[in-house]
Amino acid sequence: MRTRSMKVIDMAVHNVETITADKTICECARQMRIEHVGSLVVVDEKLCPIGMITDRDITIEVVARNLNPNALTVGEAMTTPVVTATPDESMVVALARMREFGIRRLPIVDEEKKLVGVISNSNLVEELSSLLDGLVRNIHSSKTREVALRSE
Repeated sequence: MRTRSMKVIDMAVHNVETITADKTICECARQMRIEHVGSLVVVDEKLCPIGMITDRDITIEVVARNLNPNALTVGEAMTTPVVTATPDESMVVALARMREFGIRRLPIVDEEKKLVGVISNSNLVEELSSLLDGLVRNIHSSKTREVALRSE
């Protein structure tokens, strides 16, 4: 069994869907629908994250307040400041930050603060599930080995 990395960059989605703050909420929702995602990282012209916008933000901040999604921009509805991680951070540190700020997705930025990936709760659950599966298999194989060795 190979040793798995616990760094967020190795668990992250690297092809991240982004949007700029000047787009309308309608354009944002349309992009989410086309890309089949529930969130977009809002980036500046240098591809540095400046915020996050989710389908929940659109529901709570725009629809529930009866605001015009054709007139409102992503910049007016996005969540800021954006909370980020660095590629070499561990899963444990990222999870603690996500819990501290009450967020489900964490953009990962390089030394120049450019977006290089996103880690989400679902990525972490998948990784933990895989680790737990390995642990269960180890327990099972050690029992099987013991039975084979001591069945004389």
